[in-house]
Amino acid sequence: MPSKKINTLLFMIIGTVVNLILLLFFIIFGFVLVSVLADRVPALGDIVGILTVVVLVAALALSFLIYSRLVKWATKKFALEENLSPLFSPKKPKRNTEE
Repeated sequence: MPSKKINTLLFMIIGTVVNLILLLFFIIFGFVLVSVLADRVPALGDIVGILTVVVLVAALALSFLIYSRLVKWATKKFALEENLSPLFSPKKPKRNTEE
């Protein structure tokens, strides 16, 4: 049976891959949409550069939103809190050395 640290590492790797796939999907979809709209509406040809930046920002925001919801869903569905170790351990209180 894998340890909690191995489970956490696998979860992070799989989560990163899923997030990158979502990001690439939204970027490709956005670029295809912008190119189709630029071909059909000639007035959009002047602002394709701005639309490209909008597509990149929107793809980043959408992929993060969907990724965070998937993580919350998977955590509840598969009770991952019990099987994963915390990423950040709580800080230990500082000892008072001035006594």
